[in-house]
Amino acid sequence: MNQKSKKICVFLPNWLGDAVMATPAIRRLYEQLNGNAVLTALGRPHILELFDGSPWFDNQIPFQIKNAPPEQSQYHIVRRFRREQFDLALLLTNSFRTALIAWSGKITQRIGYAPFGRGWLLSLPVKIPTTEIPLVDYYLNLVDVTTDTKTSNDPKIRYRLELHTTPEEEKLGDEIWKNLGLQPPENVLVFNVGSANSVVRNWSSEFAAELSRLVVDQLDFDVLINCGPNETQIAKEIVTLAKRNRVFSMADQPLNVHTGKICLKRARLTVSTDSGPLHIASAFGKPTLVLLGPTSETYIANSYINRKILTCSLPCSPCYAKKKCPEKHHRCMKELTPQSVFEQIQSVVHQ
Repeated sequence: MNQKSKKICVFLPNWLGDAVMATPAIRRLYEQLNGNAVLTALGRPHILELFDGSPWFDNQIPFQIKNAPPEQSQYHIVRRFRREQFDLALLLTNSFRTALIAWSGKITQRIGYAPFGRGWLLSLPVKIPTTEIPLVDYYLNLVDVTTDTKTSNDPKIRYRLELHTTPEEEKLGDEIWKNLGLQPPENVLVFNVGSANSVVRNWSSEFAAELSRLVVDQLDFDVLINCGPNETQIAKEIVTLAKRNRVFSMADQPLNVHTGKICLKRARLTVSTDSGPLHIASAFGKPTLVLLGPTSETYIANSYINRKILTCSLPCSPCYAKKKCPEKHHRCMKELTPQSVFEQIQSVVHQ
Protein backbone atom coordinates (compact mmCIF):
# COMPACT_ATOMS: atom_id res chain seq x y z
CA MET A 1 0.00 0.00 0.00
CA ASN A 2 1.18 3.51 -0.74
CA GLN A 3 1.76 4.99 2.70
CA LYS A 4 0.37 8.36 1.57
CA SER A 5 -3.02 6.75 1.12
CA LYS A 6 -3.12 5.43 4.69
CA LYS A 7 -6.22 6.50 6.61
CA ILE A 8 -6.04 6.93 10.38
CA CYS A 9 -8.87 7.86 12.73
CA VAL A 10 -8.26 9.24 16.22
CA PHE A 11 -11.14 8.64 18.62
CA LEU A 12 -11.02 11.77 20.81
CA PRO A 13 -11.76 11.79 24.56
CA ASN A 14 -15.27 12.80 25.61
CA TRP A 15 -14.38 15.60 28.05
CA LEU A 16 -12.86 18.97 27.14
CA GLY A 17 -10.06 18.77 29.69
CA ASP A 18 -9.12 15.24 28.68
CA ALA A 19 -9.10 16.24 25.01
CA VAL A 20 -6.71 19.11 25.77
CA MET A 21 -4.42 16.77 27.71
CA ALA A 22 -4.39 14.52 24.64
CA THR A 23 -2.91 17.26 22.43
CA PRO A 24 0.74 16.28 23.03
CA ALA A 25 -0.11 12.77 21.83
CA ILE A 26 -2.05 14.03 18.81
CA ARG A 27 0.74 16.42 17.86
CA ARG A 28 3.30 13.64 18.16
CA LEU A 29 1.25 11.32 15.95
CA TYR A 30 0.88 14.09 13.37
CA GLU A 31 4.64 14.73 13.38
CA GLN A 32 5.46 11.03 13.04
CA LEU A 33 3.13 10.67 10.05
CA ASN A 34 4.96 13.56 8.36
CA GLY A 35 2.15 14.17 5.89
CA ASN A 36 2.06 10.56 4.74
CA ALA A 37 -1.46 9.75 5.95
CA VAL A 38 -4.93 11.23 6.08
CA LEU A 39 -5.71 11.94 9.73
CA THR A 40 -9.36 12.05 10.81
CA ALA A 41 -10.80 12.98 14.22
CA LEU A 42 -13.93 11.35 15.62
CA GLY A 43 -15.60 12.89 18.66
CA ARG A 44 -18.49 14.76 20.14
CA PRO A 45 -19.27 17.93 18.15
CA HIS A 46 -18.11 20.32 20.88
CA ILE A 47 -14.86 18.35 21.27
CA LEU A 48 -14.20 18.68 17.55
CA GLU A 49 -14.75 22.45 17.83
CA LEU A 50 -11.93 22.55 20.35
CA PHE A 51 -9.54 21.62 17.53
CA ASP A 52 -10.71 24.28 15.09
CA GLY A 53 -7.64 26.10 13.82
CA SER A 54 -5.25 23.23 14.51
CA PRO A 55 -3.15 21.80 11.66
CA TRP A 56 -3.47 18.16 12.69
CA PHE A 57 -6.70 16.79 11.23
CA ASP A 58 -7.69 16.54 7.58
CA ASN A 59 -11.26 15.51 8.41
CA GLN A 60 -13.69 15.41 11.31
CA ILE A 61 -16.45 12.92 12.09
CA PRO A 62 -18.98 14.12 14.70
CA PHE A 63 -20.40 11.36 16.89
CA GLN A 64 -23.13 11.46 19.52
CA ILE A 65 -24.74 8.72 21.58
CA LYS A 66 -28.01 10.38 22.62
CA ASN A 67 -30.40 12.25 20.34
CA ALA A 68 -27.94 12.05 17.48
CA PRO A 69 -28.96 13.11 13.98
CA PRO A 70 -28.70 10.19 11.55
CA GLU A 71 -25.32 11.25 10.16
CA GLN A 72 -23.81 11.25 13.68
CA SER A 73 -25.23 7.91 14.79
CA GLN A 74 -23.24 4.77 15.51
CA TYR A 75 -24.85 2.96 12.57
CA HIS A 76 -23.90 5.70 10.10
CA ILE A 77 -20.30 5.91 11.35
CA VAL A 78 -19.77 2.15 11.12
CA ARG A 79 -21.01 2.23 7.54
CA ARG A 80 -18.70 5.14 6.76
CA PHE A 81 -15.67 3.31 8.16
CA ARG A 82 -16.49 0.25 6.03
CA ARG A 83 -17.01 2.37 2.94
CA GLU A 84 -13.84 4.44 3.33
CA GLN A 85 -11.71 1.50 4.54
CA PHE A 86 -9.71 3.06 7.36
CA ASP A 87 -6.37 1.43 8.11
CA LEU A 88 -5.87 2.35 11.75
CA ALA A 89 -7.91 3.56 14.71
CA LEU A 90 -6.22 5.12 17.73
CA LEU A 91 -8.70 4.96 20.58
CA LEU A 92 -8.07 7.67 23.18
CA THR A 93 -11.40 6.62 24.68
CA ASN A 94 -11.85 3.74 27.11
CA SER A 95 -15.45 2.79 26.34
CA PHE A 96 -16.59 -0.57 25.04
CA ARG A 97 -18.82 1.24 22.54
CA THR A 98 -16.00 3.03 20.71
CA ALA A 99 -13.97 -0.17 20.44
CA LEU A 100 -17.05 -1.91 19.03
CA ILE A 101 -17.48 0.87 16.45
CA ALA A 102 -13.88 0.49 15.27
CA TRP A 103 -14.24 -3.31 15.11
CA SER A 104 -17.63 -3.22 13.40
CA GLY A 105 -16.27 -0.65 10.92
CA LYS A 106 -13.60 -3.20 9.92
CA ILE A 107 -10.71 -0.87 10.64
CA THR A 108 -7.65 -3.05 10.14
CA GLN A 109 -5.59 -1.93 13.15
CA ARG A 110 -7.33 -0.92 16.36
CA ILE A 111 -5.06 0.33 19.13
CA GLY A 112 -6.22 1.32 22.60
CA TYR A 113 -6.27 0.45 26.26
CA ALA A 114 -8.20 -2.67 27.16
CA PRO A 115 -10.52 -2.02 30.12
CA PHE A 116 -14.13 -3.22 30.46
CA GLY A 117 -13.56 -6.47 28.60
CA ARG A 118 -13.01 -4.77 25.25
CA GLY A 119 -9.56 -6.22 24.57
CA TRP A 120 -10.89 -8.76 22.03
CA LEU A 121 -12.20 -5.87 19.92
CA LEU A 122 -8.70 -4.41 19.55
CA SER A 123 -5.95 -5.66 17.26
CA LEU A 124 -3.40 -4.30 19.73
CA PRO A 125 -4.86 -4.10 23.25
CA VAL A 126 -2.64 -2.13 25.62
CA LYS A 127 -2.64 -2.95 29.31
CA ILE A 128 -3.95 -0.22 31.62
CA PRO A 129 -1.15 1.17 33.85
CA THR A 130 -1.17 -0.47 37.27
CA THR A 131 -0.55 2.84 39.04
CA GLU A 132 -2.06 6.27 38.49
CA ILE A 133 -0.11 8.30 35.95
CA PRO A 134 -0.64 11.77 34.44
CA LEU A 135 -3.24 11.72 31.71
CA VAL A 136 -0.75 13.32 29.30
CA ASP A 137 1.48 10.25 29.68
CA TYR A 138 -1.52 7.94 29.44
CA TYR A 139 -2.22 9.21 25.93
CA LEU A 140 1.41 9.55 24.84
CA ASN A 141 2.00 5.89 25.69
CA LEU A 142 -0.56 4.89 23.06
CA VAL A 143 1.17 6.99 20.40
CA ASP A 144 4.49 5.36 21.27
CA VAL A 145 2.86 2.02 20.55
CA THR A 146 1.19 3.26 17.37
CA THR A 147 4.24 4.81 15.75
CA ASP A 148 6.82 2.44 17.23
CA THR A 149 8.91 5.54 17.83
CA LYS A 150 9.48 7.09 21.22
CA THR A 151 8.50 10.69 21.74
CA SER A 152 11.02 13.50 22.03
CA ASN A 153 13.39 13.40 24.98
CA ASP A 154 12.84 17.14 25.45
CA PRO A 155 10.08 17.27 28.08
CA LYS A 156 9.16 20.84 27.15
CA ILE A 157 8.13 19.53 23.74
CA ARG A 158 6.75 16.20 24.91
CA TYR A 159 4.35 17.68 27.48
CA ARG A 160 3.35 20.96 25.83
CA LEU A 161 -0.42 21.37 25.69
CA GLU A 162 -1.49 23.08 22.49
CA LEU A 163 -4.60 24.63 20.97
CA HIS A 164 -5.18 27.11 18.16
CA THR A 165 -7.81 29.68 17.24
CA THR A 166 -9.39 30.64 13.94
CA PRO A 167 -9.83 34.18 12.55
CA GLU A 168 -13.54 33.83 13.34
CA GLU A 169 -12.76 33.07 16.98
CA GLU A 170 -10.43 36.06 17.18
CA LYS A 171 -13.21 38.27 15.81
CA LEU A 172 -15.58 36.81 18.40
CA GLY A 173 -13.10 37.78 21.11
CA ASP A 174 -13.03 41.35 19.85
CA GLU A 175 -16.83 41.47 19.99
CA ILE A 176 -17.01 40.10 23.53
CA TRP A 177 -14.41 42.57 24.81
CA LYS A 178 -16.36 45.39 23.19
CA ASN A 179 -19.77 44.16 24.39
CA LEU A 180 -18.65 43.89 28.00
CA GLY A 181 -16.37 46.94 28.03
CA LEU A 182 -13.41 44.97 29.34
CA GLN A 183 -9.97 46.42 29.91
CA PRO A 184 -7.12 45.22 27.67
CA PRO A 185 -6.53 41.45 28.08
CA GLU A 186 -3.44 41.90 30.23
CA ASN A 187 -5.70 43.48 32.87
CA VAL A 188 -8.39 40.78 32.80
CA LEU A 189 -8.56 37.63 34.93
CA VAL A 190 -10.93 34.72 34.26
CA PHE A 191 -12.53 32.81 37.12
CA ASN A 192 -14.05 29.40 36.48
CA VAL A 193 -15.53 28.02 39.69
CA GLY A 194 -17.82 25.26 38.40
CA SER A 195 -17.40 21.86 36.81
CA ALA A 196 -19.56 20.08 34.27
CA ASN A 197 -18.34 16.73 35.60
CA SER A 198 -18.87 17.07 39.38
CA VAL A 199 -20.66 19.55 41.67
CA VAL A 200 -18.25 18.53 44.44
CA ARG A 201 -15.49 20.36 42.56
CA ASN A 202 -17.39 23.65 42.67
CA TRP A 203 -16.05 26.63 44.61
CA SER A 204 -18.69 28.71 46.36
CA SER A 205 -20.23 31.82 44.79
CA GLU A 206 -19.51 33.76 47.98
CA PHE A 207 -15.81 32.91 47.78
CA ALA A 208 -15.68 33.82 44.09
CA ALA A 209 -17.38 37.16 44.79
CA GLU A 210 -14.98 37.96 47.63
CA LEU A 211 -11.97 37.11 45.48
CA SER A 212 -13.37 39.28 42.70
CA ARG A 213 -13.59 42.26 45.06
CA LEU A 214 -9.99 41.76 46.17
CA VAL A 215 -8.80 41.68 42.55
CA VAL A 216 -10.78 44.76 41.51
CA ASP A 217 -9.99 46.83 44.60
CA GLN A 218 -6.34 45.98 45.10
CA LEU A 219 -5.10 45.17 41.58
CA ASP A 220 -7.47 47.31 39.48
CA PHE A 221 -8.05 44.35 37.18
CA ASP A 222 -11.31 43.24 35.58
CA VAL A 223 -12.75 39.85 36.46
CA LEU A 224 -14.61 37.75 33.90
CA ILE A 225 -16.69 34.89 35.33
CA ASN A 226 -16.65 31.97 32.91
CA CYS A 227 -19.69 29.68 32.74
CA GLY A 228 -21.32 26.95 30.72
CA PRO A 229 -24.95 26.87 29.58
CA ASN A 230 -26.01 25.25 32.88
CA GLU A 231 -24.04 27.68 35.05
CA THR A 232 -25.40 31.06 33.94
CA GLN A 233 -27.36 31.68 37.14
CA ILE A 234 -24.30 31.00 39.27
CA ALA A 235 -22.22 33.39 37.16
CA LYS A 236 -24.85 36.12 37.52
CA GLU A 237 -25.05 35.47 41.26
CA ILE A 238 -21.30 35.97 41.62
CA VAL A 239 -21.51 39.30 39.81
CA THR A 240 -24.37 40.43 42.07
CA LEU A 241 -22.57 39.36 45.25
CA ALA A 242 -19.32 41.02 44.20
CA LYS A 243 -20.96 44.47 44.01
CA ARG A 244 -18.26 45.80 41.71
CA ASN A 245 -18.81 47.18 38.22
CA ARG A 246 -15.53 45.65 37.02
CA VAL A 247 -16.82 42.10 37.56
CA PHE A 248 -18.48 40.61 34.48
CA SER A 249 -20.03 37.29 33.54
CA MET A 250 -20.21 35.35 30.31
CA ALA A 251 -23.86 34.49 31.00
CA ASP A 252 -25.28 36.73 28.27
CA GLN A 253 -22.57 36.02 25.69
CA PRO A 254 -22.55 33.13 23.19
CA LEU A 255 -21.84 30.07 25.33
CA ASN A 256 -19.85 27.60 23.27
CA VAL A 257 -16.36 26.21 22.90
CA HIS A 258 -15.30 29.03 20.56
CA THR A 259 -16.16 31.66 23.18
CA GLY A 260 -14.37 29.80 25.93
CA LYS A 261 -11.24 29.30 23.86
CA ILE A 262 -10.79 32.92 22.89
CA CYS A 263 -11.54 34.39 26.33
CA LEU A 264 -9.18 31.98 28.07
CA LYS A 265 -6.52 32.63 25.45
CA ARG A 266 -6.70 36.40 25.95
CA ALA A 267 -6.93 36.71 29.74
CA ARG A 268 -3.84 37.42 31.83
CA LEU A 269 -4.50 34.53 34.22
CA THR A 270 -7.18 31.92 34.90
CA VAL A 271 -8.29 30.67 38.30
CA SER A 272 -10.21 27.45 37.85
CA THR A 273 -11.43 24.26 39.39
CA ASP A 274 -10.26 20.98 37.86
CA SER A 275 -12.33 21.30 34.69
CA GLY A 276 -12.06 21.94 30.97
CA PRO A 277 -11.39 25.72 31.03
CA LEU A 278 -8.34 25.14 33.23
CA HIS A 279 -6.67 23.00 30.59
CA ILE A 280 -7.75 25.22 27.69
CA ALA A 281 -6.04 28.20 29.33
CA SER A 282 -2.89 26.12 29.88
CA ALA A 283 -2.91 25.05 26.23
CA PHE A 284 -2.57 28.71 25.24
CA GLY A 285 0.41 29.10 27.54
CA LYS A 286 -1.42 31.22 30.10
CA PRO A 287 -0.70 30.94 33.85
CA THR A 288 -3.35 29.06 35.78
CA LEU A 289 -4.19 28.53 39.44
CA VAL A 290 -6.01 25.26 40.17
CA LEU A 291 -8.62 25.04 42.92
CA LEU A 292 -8.08 21.32 43.45
CA GLY A 293 -10.58 19.57 45.68
CA PRO A 294 -11.76 15.95 45.37
CA THR A 295 -9.65 14.99 42.34
CA SER A 296 -6.08 13.79 41.96
CA GLU A 297 -3.09 16.02 41.48
CA THR A 298 -1.31 13.19 39.68
CA TYR A 299 -4.02 12.95 37.04
CA ILE A 300 -3.49 16.54 35.82
CA ALA A 301 0.23 16.76 36.65
CA ASN A 302 2.40 18.55 34.12
CA SER A 303 5.61 20.23 35.27
CA TYR A 304 6.17 21.94 31.93
CA ILE A 305 3.21 24.32 31.88
CA ASN A 306 2.68 27.54 33.83
CA ARG A 307 0.38 26.16 36.53
CA LYS A 308 0.18 26.13 40.30
CA ILE A 309 -2.05 23.69 42.13
CA LEU A 310 -3.78 24.97 45.28
CA THR A 311 -4.89 22.14 47.53
CA CYS A 312 -5.58 21.45 51.19
CA SER A 313 -4.04 17.95 51.02
CA LEU A 314 -6.62 16.38 53.30
CA PRO A 315 -6.44 12.70 54.36
CA CYS A 316 -9.73 12.05 52.56
CA SER A 317 -8.49 13.43 49.22
CA PRO A 318 -8.73 12.48 46.47
CA CYS A 319 -12.17 10.90 46.74
CA TYR A 320 -13.40 11.56 43.17
CA ALA A 321 -16.91 12.23 44.48
CA LYS A 322 -19.31 13.76 41.96
CA LYS A 323 -22.57 14.57 43.76
CA LYS A 324 -21.75 15.05 47.46
CA CYS A 325 -18.86 15.00 49.88
CA PRO A 326 -18.56 11.51 51.44
CA GLU A 327 -17.35 13.09 54.69
CA LYS A 328 -20.13 15.73 54.62
CA HIS A 329 -17.74 18.63 55.26
CA HIS A 330 -16.42 19.61 51.78
CA ARG A 331 -13.29 20.98 53.46
CA CYS A 332 -11.19 20.38 50.34
CA MET A 333 -12.91 23.37 48.72
CA LYS A 334 -14.03 25.37 51.78
CA GLU A 335 -10.47 25.68 53.12
CA LEU A 336 -9.28 27.22 49.86
CA THR A 337 -10.07 30.73 51.07
CA PRO A 338 -10.36 33.82 48.85
CA GLN A 339 -7.48 35.51 50.68
CA SER A 340 -5.14 32.56 50.15
CA VAL A 341 -6.01 32.42 46.44
CA PHE A 342 -5.58 36.19 46.11
CA GLU A 343 -2.06 35.94 47.50
CA GLN A 344 -1.21 33.47 44.76
CA ILE A 345 -2.74 35.78 42.13
CA GLN A 346 -0.57 38.63 43.38
CA SER A 347 2.57 36.48 43.10
CA VAL A 348 1.77 35.75 39.46
CA VAL A 349 0.75 39.21 38.22
CA HIS A 350 3.67 40.89 40.02
CA GLN A 351 6.30 38.62 38.49
